[in-house]
Amino acid sequence: MTNGNRYLLDTNYILGLLKSSPQVLEDVSQRGILAHQCAYSVITRLELFGYPGISGQESRLIQQKLAKSA
Repeated sequence: MTNGNRYLLDTNYILGLLKSSPQVLEDVSQRGILAHQCAYSVITRLELFGYPGISGQESRLIQQKLAKSA
């Protein structure tokens, strides 16, 4: 049985996406990665939301982006 996810994204990769890192965006483009093909772990979620000093706006942005790949 498969859930359709092809990629398990780690914290740094997701941060690269959120920051529009040219390297990460090029990788996404070259591989043809689509949001519905991606997953992330509970640990990654904790790391993203547990960052010291995270602002409300940053938290909302992360929440929105993670919802697209869930």
